[in-house]
Amino acid sequence: MKSANEICERYSAGVLVEDIGSQKTMTLSDPSPRNKTNLSVQLRWNIEQKIINHRNMQAIFPSRTIAAGGKPYPLPRHENIAFTYRVGDVTYDADDFFERSMTSGLLVIKNGGIVFERYGNGYSDRSVGESRSMAKSMTSVMLGLALKDGYIKALDDFVETYVPELKDTRWGKISLRHLAQGLSGVPFGELYDDPTSDIYQLLECVSEDRPGTLVPFLKYVGSRPAEEIQPGSRFRYSSADSTLMAIVVERASEKQFSSYLSDRVWKPFGMECDGYWIVENADGFTYGESGFGATLRDYARMGLYLLRDGVLADGTKTLPDGYMSEATTASRPSICAKRPYGYYWWLHHWQADTAAEHMHGADGTYYARGNSGQLVMINPSEDLVVVKWGVKDDSSETNTVFRSIVEHLH
Repeated sequence: MKSANEICERYSAGVLVEDIGSQKTMTLSDPSPRNKTNLSVQLRWNIEQKIINHRNMQAIFPSRTIAAGGKPYPLPRHENIAFTYRVGDVTYDADDFFERSMTSGLLVIKNGGIVFERYGNGYSDRSVGESRSMAKSMTSVMLGLALKDGYIKALDDFVETYVPELKDTRWGKISLRHLAQGLSGVPFGELYDDPTSDIYQLLECVSEDRPGTLVPFLKYVGSRPAEEIQPGSRFRYSSADSTLMAIVVERASEKQFSSYLSDRVWKPFGMECDGYWIVENADGFTYGESGFGATLRDYARMGLYLLRDGVLADGTKTLPDGYMSEATTASRPSICAKRPYGYYWWLHHWQADTAAEHMHGADGTYYARGNSGQLVMINPSEDLVVVKWGVKDDSSETNTVFRSIVEHLH
């Protein structure tokens, strides 16, 4: 009988990846140094490239394996629900949604069992899909683990306590709470269609050809002339904040995210397949704002783990009491900005579709969100987890579909 790892073996040979920077094409089976690329290339991928590369990220960029092991957490399978939804005056079904949105996977778990599972774009239940910025929410989980285990004493600790290289920068006196809430106040450009934006420079740090550049880059960002913003006063979504938080947690725990998550959650909760997390380079920090990967079912199992507030089957608590409630409570500045946000979790009312506010369980619903159509919705009062893989941002229609699924199952 094949092991879980053998069953979950990822296909990685013969896939073409375009290196925008040098205008070269490489195959994943060619590991020569001249073919090294950096993570900023993903911001320029077209739809076809995303479809292929989002299930092969761990073969393109430096990454570490999140090892699975033991008995998988059971997910009883039921017949797929037949949901419909409306856009304007037109009614659509699941077939239409997959075609219109180019969805790579959609999984719905209600009361602990699978009630809908379907794949597109050549993906399957064994594909290991890229998170994009859903990884930020996983970094929130890692922060919770470090708090529970005592590696981080309090959310009011300053960044400089754990990353002393940033002591004399704007980052130094920022609390971990404000860093987790997007309230650092450190200016950072997050324009995905502008190659001169800070986000491109941050992503360029993820490359075997540029070892050890994340901390120096963050030091530069925190030291350059810029508007002075009081920490805690203004919400600004920033990939730099979550990148730094991953460094804080790894420094505090003296553990890499991959092994820490594997030992504390992935194995004991019962994830079925190995996952991965992209790293700065082979010996570098984990890239906390993006680059997490798992099967669709294991993303859903993470949702179930969080629905249970991080409590394992044997009763072991892996997160502090009340942590998920706190992590999914919107800060006042984010509410004022009309982008309610917790500790790297989006809250339900981030959605532009005001009709969706009437969804059952809306007030307690929270989301992990990626900028290419990736989304995890966790609705505690409905005991519901919905996971979607995508290749383009279709948030308005996806919001409508998720709401329709909730109402169908209520």
